[in-house]
Amino acid sequence: MDIVQEDEIAEIKATAATPEELSWIEFQLKEKQAALSRLENTAKYLSGLSSVTLTIILGPNNEIFRSLTHSITLKAGIISWLISILCTLVVLFPFRYRYANNSVDSIRRLHKKMAGLKFIFLLLGCLFYIAGICLVAFIFITNQASVTK
Repeated sequence: MDIVQEDEIAEIKATAATPEELSWIEFQLKEKQAALSRLENTAKYLSGLSSVTLTIILGPNNEIFRSLTHSITLKAGIISWLISILCTLVVLFPFRYRYANNSVDSIRRLHKKMAGLKFIFLLLGCLFYIAGICLVAFIFITNQASVTK
């Protein structure tokens, strides 16, 4: 193995990328650029799903929940559900994107930062939704037998 000295320049032999390799590189770039819109679309669906399921569960079946108005578990489930909706709405909020004009590095850093923040809020929205639906479903299942008697 040859060891390159500090003052020497290492020579790297490269070949031109094939059309297939170029298409994959272009695909990767497009996917990174579309990350914000994918996160926002997912947040729209989760926000709608959370709202609809919360309405369905609390609407027609509220005779079970009327007797549990002082249940901490029920309140925690509903609060988790509402936090889920708020987290997904944060993802959808039209933040001001401030970056230096014509600066690729500034735009790239801002895009990466916004994608990271939106991903975190979307993930929190998913986790709170799952926690909320599990808590409310647990209450519903455990108390359904006492209501039907």
